[in-house]
Amino acid sequence: MSSSSSSISSKRNVEFQPENPCYCGLPSRVRTSRTKDNPGKKFRLCPNSMNEGPKCKFWEWLEPETPENEVNSGKDKKESCNLTLKVSILENEISICKMKMEQENLVVRQEFEKLKWKLFTHKVVMIVLFLLFVFKK
Repeated sequence: MSSSSSSISSKRNVEFQPENPCYCGLPSRVRTSRTKDNPGKKFRLCPNSMNEGPKCKFWEWLEPETPENEVNSGKDKKESCNLTLKVSILENEISICKMKMEQENLVVRQEFEKLKWKLFTHKVVMIVLFLLFVFKK
């Protein structure tokens, strides 16, 4: 393997497909895309594509190898939908909890205002009684 390209490492496993030769008749090499648009998608290319010299320009995307991949893809989609549903349910529960807390907060504030008024009226009564006691003498 050539070390001139930043996307190739000599430590990577190389998979060749003799049953799918490139245009020059060599077994095609399987690689995995690391691009933003096709992350993880496998493709075949000519083993000489990274070498200096003549190239046959063979390149093609790989289709899923077995129906099992499609089943797994379906399971992944179903799991993703289930997770999205669970997130929506949890977000709804959070909203309900927030509304309940706001209602309870309002009730507590109303009770607090009642207690403040009651305390005020008791203070007024105490002052009036005190003044009556002082001036009565």
